[in-house]
Amino acid sequence: MSELIDFVRENIKEILIIILVVIFLLVLINIKGIDLNPPKPPSKLVQEVTVEAFDNNDEQLLDSSNNFCKSYLGDSKSLESACNQLTESNCAQINCCVYGNGKCVAGSKDGPTYRTDKDGKLITMDTYYYLGKATKM
Repeated sequence: MSELIDFVRENIKEILIIILVVIFLLVLINIKGIDLNPPKPPSKLVQEVTVEAFDNNDEQLLDSSNNFCKSYLGDSKSLESACNQLTESNCAQINCCVYGNGKCVAGSKDGPTYRTDKDGKLITMDTYYYLGKATKM
């Protein structure tokens, strides 16, 4: 430790000159407004996305529900398959699907469209949900 103190005492003038030069350069760079950061590459547009707000969410949900159902009109098997892929919350918004026994199936306010499975066995369902409202069978 004493060697360091001795070095500083012997070279105090040079150390102070270097410190003053560094401070002078920093002040000069600041005054001149020199930017030492590397330049950023110009930004380029990769993709443009248009987001539209809905005026009335209930009307939009009803429209999307009707469009979903219309796209499977007359094709109950495809509707069944499409309803099977919906989550419980999405199923509750579609008027041609019902939720029961842990999955979404094709149906209406009167219950599921198919009441038997692929093997012809009767599907028992005490309660089903149509548009989010529970209905007893």
